[in-house]
Amino acid sequence: MRGVFIVVILSVLTLTGCSQGLQEFQSSSFDEGMGDSKSGMSGSRTYTFPEEPPKDEMVEQLNNKKNTSPEELIRSVFPLLDVVEGSNANQEARIYVTQRFSIQELSETLTDAFPPKRESELKEGKKIVVYPNLFVTFKESEQDKDAVFIEVASDKFVRDNYSPNFFNGYLALWFLDEVLDVDDWGKKRKKICASSGCYGGYSNSKYRSGSTGSLRGSSGRGGGPGTGK
Repeated sequence: MRGVFIVVILSVLTLTGCSQGLQEFQSSSFDEGMGDSKSGMSGSRTYTFPEEPPKDEMVEQLNNKKNTSPEELIRSVFPLLDVVEGSNANQEARIYVTQRFSIQELSETLTDAFPPKRESELKEGKKIVVYPNLFVTFKESEQDKDAVFIEVASDKFVRDNYSPNFFNGYLALWFLDEVLDVDDWGKKRKKICASSGCYGGYSNSKYRSGSTGSLRGSSGRGGGPGTGK
């Protein structure tokens, strides 16, 4: 009888340990995986923004006529914070950050230097500027409203990774069909997003330490992947 009692106790302890291990695994995958960038999911992480030169030096760099493209201008002036890899090879969104400029200052500087194909209104701390083959999104950091993320993504990355909900209230779906060269892009993406994660824009609530991120798989890590189903 005593032997049976010991076996029962050991079984309970084993099952409890397995259950705790499973919960820890699920929590880790959930927090660092794909989620709605506005959902306020647990797993938010604070981090230190990169150092930047004085603003007047950065303004001088921004006015440098040697910059030949919007992407080169951003890359030459602002520190790189993170890189989000796409679902297909050779696709990525590069995340820069600044605490020296407002979204309005950034968008005006960029569009004055390089007139865009289209630009959205500034709403809820976000603005999207579209160039041929390139999307630039300015977005306030949730951690610090004085910090602005500058997300630079190719049209191919947008086409194959973004949720159409990311553009709600900013860009019309007919325009996205045109610029991405896909009929009913929004409708097709919504079907995909209903069954798997879609990128919802960079969010420090899903930020992780390290320089690169990934959208691959349901537990893709880094770069603040987010669904927008």
